[in-house]
Amino acid sequence: MPRSTPIAVLLLVLASLLGAGDAGASQTRGRSPLELAQAVERRAAAASFQDLERFGQDALSRNDREGLQRLYHVVWTFMNQGEFKTAQLWNDRLAAAARHQRDGRYIRIADLNRLALRYDGGDRAAAAEMREHAAMEPDWFARIHAIRLWAVALMDQDEIGQGLKALADAHALIPDEAPYARAARASLWEMTGIGLMQLNDIDGATAAFGHFEIDLANPDYPRPDFDAIYNLAYLSAQLGDIDRAKSLYEIHHRLTVRSGLPNLAVYDAALCAQTFEAANDPGGVLQCLAPLGENLGQASFLASQLLPSRAVARAQTGQIEAARRDLVQIRRRAAEESQREAASEIDHVEAEILFAEGRASEAFVKLRRHMQEDRVADARRFSDGIRQVTGDMQQQLTERRAQLETARSNTHLQGVLLAISVIFVLSALAAVLWMASQAKDLKVARRRAEEASRAKSEFLANMSHEIRTPLNGVVAMADALTRARLAPREREMVEVIRSSGVTLERLLSDILDSAKIEAGQIALERSVFDLGEAVRGVAALYRPSADQKGVALRLEVGPAAEGPVEGDLVRLRQVLSNLISNALKFTETGSVTVTASAVDAERMRFTVKDTGCGFDEEQKARIFGRFQQADGSITRRFGGTGLGLSISRDLVELMGGGLECRSRPGEGAEFWFELPLARVKASASAPAETARSDDFPFPARVLLADDHPANRKVIEIMLAETPAELVVVEDGRQALEAVRREPFDLVLMDMQMPVMDGLTATAAIRALERQDNRKRTPIIMLTANAMPEHVEAGRAAGADGHLSKPITFAGLIDGLSAVMGSAERSHAPAAA
Repeated sequence: MPRSTPIAVLLLVLASLLGAGDAGASQTRGRSPLELAQAVERRAAAASFQDLERFGQDALSRNDREGLQRLYHVVWTFMNQGEFKTAQLWNDRLAAAARHQRDGRYIRIADLNRLALRYDGGDRAAAAEMREHAAMEPDWFARIHAIRLWAVALMDQDEIGQGLKALADAHALIPDEAPYARAARASLWEMTGIGLMQLNDIDGATAAFGHFEIDLANPDYPRPDFDAIYNLAYLSAQLGDIDRAKSLYEIHHRLTVRSGLPNLAVYDAALCAQTFEAANDPGGVLQCLAPLGENLGQASFLASQLLPSRAVARAQTGQIEAARRDLVQIRRRAAEESQREAASEIDHVEAEILFAEGRASEAFVKLRRHMQEDRVADARRFSDGIRQVTGDMQQQLTERRAQLETARSNTHLQGVLLAISVIFVLSALAAVLWMASQAKDLKVARRRAEEASRAKSEFLANMSHEIRTPLNGVVAMADALTRARLAPREREMVEVIRSSGVTLERLLSDILDSAKIEAGQIALERSVFDLGEAVRGVAALYRPSADQKGVALRLEVGPAAEGPVEGDLVRLRQVLSNLISNALKFTETGSVTVTASAVDAERMRFTVKDTGCGFDEEQKARIFGRFQQADGSITRRFGGTGLGLSISRDLVELMGGGLECRSRPGEGAEFWFELPLARVKASASAPAETARSDDFPFPARVLLADDHPANRKVIEIMLAETPAELVVVEDGRQALEAVRREPFDLVLMDMQMPVMDGLTATAAIRALERQDNRKRTPIIMLTANAMPEHVEAGRAAGADGHLSKPITFAGLIDGLSAVMGSAERSHAPAAA
């Protein structure tokens, strides 16, 4: 039985954690138990527990990991002596220092120490938490500590083999060159020694303790402890080597007296009793235990070991009544789950008492049963301990036998097998050559496909930029002309130009979306929004078109569809817009009805129903294809690319739903889709629908950076209608210098410019603001790059908003409103 309580005895992490690597086994292989005890005595005599306390105080003044490791050493040295209050005090100091340094490793180490203290206090539920940490702990050093704790718990449950296996496997987790690798290995050797001791292997235990106590110990750390001497003395007594047990006990007694620790005196008395019991000297046993008192006093935590020894000694010396009092206590403790050791000695104690009373026959029956149970328990422990050693050997032996049987039964087929082998080798060689050729072809094809995909993406991005740049001039100028005082005929012509430009922009966006969906590059952006307001907002966009055609646009939003939900608002609007636009396009008279309702708590259903021309089943099979409509005459009559429904279906599927339809020629059509939209609780911080507001601080001075003359002219004309003062530059470097010279209320930054592009300029402006402690200037990326990755790049550089060309006056004002309003809120004083 080890000296300490189940965990504390075994866990001297002792912070010998500065070395790396492992000590050579040759240093301990020839060391006897007495030689090891003498070496430990010399080491322990060189320091005191007062030195250990001073060592801990010095560690508290450090602010590094070494200081934490030293505190860890102090905690476990005191815990191994049974000084639990002192250990708890130092562990609290370790936890506080680790939190102060934000060192996750030692925060977890302190938590594991608390588990060990709970376990030592009798809380066996802590073992389950130890097992979880041993399996899941991410930090290797903390995991080694957890594995040691769990291995001891396994040994306490007589699962010695499992405990030793866990310790052996743990060595592979230690990085050889890592700081504290030597200390981690030393701690595993200590636990291994405990396991071998429980298997009565004193030579193996001595070698393992030698690695821990001497070979891998850090000489710079004070080590006044001497646990290995207790363990080896105890095992020597169990094995009947009385002379060695007495020699080891004498060393232990000298060090105990020198230490001055009360708990070590308790362990020393227990070791004394064990030694005299092995020597069949009951009087000596009682003399060793007498200072502890009738109720054992501070030694009560060792009652399961001491009470049976005292009861037997009392019976053997004729103190029968006193022996029976001890037996009563043993039975009471045996009823507790944690006192299994005491329960195993009941028959032995009863046999000694009966024999002392002259009832030899009854005593013999009790003693025989005790010996049988003891033999069975020893056999089980031994079997469990060697299982891990013999398991692999047995498996290898079984495999070897199978190989020999196979070889013997197939000897006469060697010639055939040789021929088959040659054929197989040739076939395999041919297959390898063919696979190499195929792999080369696949590699070339993959590279070409990647190059084609990259070229396609670059082409789309460039074409988007090149088309949107002149389109910005057309749409923006047409938008500006619509606000001018024009004659009706000229206004009509301008409206044709504007609507044609808007249509061209939508076609371009559809083509880009279709290409990105096909390439799998569409990413959803989830946000919280009011579903009812979103549906009403989309419908409001198409009400003027419906009124102009004389078509009734009806909206039905069910009560369950109101309130905040989480989903991709932009893509939901896009799908609804496509369906409503499509319905209005094919409906000359009658109505278009938009419905939003709840299917259940997590799914919403959206329906767009019209009274238009409808379609048949054959046409239905084509309408969801790319660049497809019900038939060619529809394209000629109504226009469009045939991409809207295809994009809508793909987007709905990306969002976790499905788009369906039904129709009959001449009876209109109905399209519907369902989406998983998780409801969220309404809160003051939930984002509301963005609404245009003229109530925002309009920028007094605006800086525009754009290399294209037409784009600059567009912004000049638009802002001419506002009170803003516009300063124009042609590249990012000029923009940076302008911001450096004078303050601006807003910067409109093009993304692609010569000399310095807009992203670089934006990042440089943000760096300048941080360097000079300036107020943040709102920056809007105003560019022809409409791809999502370009928008994200602008955000990453520090932009506050993004406006894609072509730009209308309303779009510009909405963008300014959003950015300036956000800037105003961020600088508003906090409410008292």
